[in-house]
Amino acid sequence: MQLREINTRTDDWELRAEKVLSHFQYEFPDEIDMHSICWRYGIKVMPLDVPFTEQYVDYEVISHLESFSIPSSKARRGTIYLKENLGHIERKLLLAEEFCHLYAHNASQLPIDTYSLAKLENQAKRMSAYLLMPARFISTVYDAALDEAVLISDIADHFVVTEEFAHYRMELIFNRRVDALMTHRGALGTIEWLNKDY
Repeated sequence: MQLREINTRTDDWELRAEKVLSHFQYEFPDEIDMHSICWRYGIKVMPLDVPFTEQYVDYEVISHLESFSIPSSKARRGTIYLKENLGHIERKLLLAEEFCHLYAHNASQLPIDTYSLAKLENQAKRMSAYLLMPARFISTVYDAALDEAVLISDIADHFVVTEEFAHYRMELIFNRRVDALMTHRGALGTIEWLNKDY
């Protein structure tokens, strides 16, 4: 178990996510609704299928993707395309990431080089982590850890995200992998399982 101060520094991507969330009165993390956020910002959500995408791009070029977005001429607007039959959580995560692309980048991702694309993807993933798992709701997880250990699966369930996504968000806070949170002698600590083949 490692005990350390919690990283309370905010970066630009967290500030952007908080600005988006400031337009809503969410009291619990499971209330965060990406469709409402997209609607508020004038972003359309459409199926990723031939009749909806053919005017913008050749479907064969994007058929392997689960999602992509096309910005409009107005900043922070556009259309997000999602594959049909995605699970609720997967759809939520993809929608959040594509929203962040439109909100922060307002540029098409299809014609750019691999390095630039990786940079944009990292930025959108980071902002989406702050958007779906805001710091003000993570404090309730810390409070719960005062009484008993909180596993990453509990955190994922609390925020209605995948465990992988919850790991990523916790790494943004603690700068290392976190499998559980607990307190020892009044100090919050993180646990990383040594054997991950459980």
